Amino acid sequence: GDGLAKDMNLRGGDSKAFFRKNKSAIPRGGYKDKKKNFPFLFGSRLNSMKDRKDLWIESPLENPRDYVKRQATVRGLTCVDFNYPQHFGSFWTNQEAKAALDEAGLVAGAVCLRYPSKFARGAMNHPSESMRREAIEITKQAAQTALDLGTDEVVIWSAYDGYDYPFQVDYDEKWDQLVSAFQEICDEFPSIKFSLEYKPTDENTRFFTVPTTGAALLFVEEVNRPNMGLTLDVGHMLMAGENPGQSIAMVGRKNKLFGIQLNDGFTRLAAEDGL
Repeated sequence: GDGLAKDMNLRGGDSKAFFRKNKSAIPRGGYKDKKKNFPFLFGSRLNSMKDRKDLWIESPLENPRDYVKRQATVRGLTCVDFNYPQHFGSFWTNQEAKAALDEAGLVAGAVCLRYPSKFARGAMNHPSESMRREAIEITKQAAQTALDLGTDEVVIWSAYDGYDYPFQVDYDEKWDQLVSAFQEICDEFPSIKFSLEYKPTDENTRFFTVPTTGAALLFVEEVNRPNMGLTLDVGHMLMAGENPGQSIAMVGRKNKLFGIQLNDGFTRLAAEDGL
């Protein structure tokens, strides 16, 4: 917001000159030395760089290349989380995306699945076996993209894997479909950490197959692969009526906490906090 504008002197200043002069001085995280370096990477959803175009005069904000360039000017951000397949395809090749990161002094944090709307009836939970297979293959393509970008994590959040009405589906069948799918992708890409991001409800899906931290831990246990873990979204935990701190501690006890997404969200309607 205004802090970015002040730092870059965008109100009448030259953002390109700022970028050239200050790129190497922008604080970055990283876990190179436990004693000397801050042990975490801080990143941003790349789509966040679309907002407040009035604060950016470097170039048009029209594609992922522009978003990466802008993110490189934000103090303290280390890495970029890409959406797959939305940030790839016709925009650039994986190799071109990696080159853009290198030029900007950034690294890829994760590749995050955003299944296209044709999976509205489910991605890995779609009633059609051929559609489930297509969703699995898209997930594998995202994993290969992660390798090409030099990162080792794929975050999987499906807007569509669930159901809308009680008793609409065979719960065991839907659960087993997900377990089998994750086992397959984990086995094919053992060097990639596959991280499930659960959510209790959404405008696309009233009830998700994996709706809580507890259910997500049970799911990870059943997948039973060393490269399977969880990304906990603070807003999603609040929506589930959970205490995020306790949820994080629970997952940490199992050494399955692969990432945390910091944001806000509404708690359950009529929830009473006692204050």
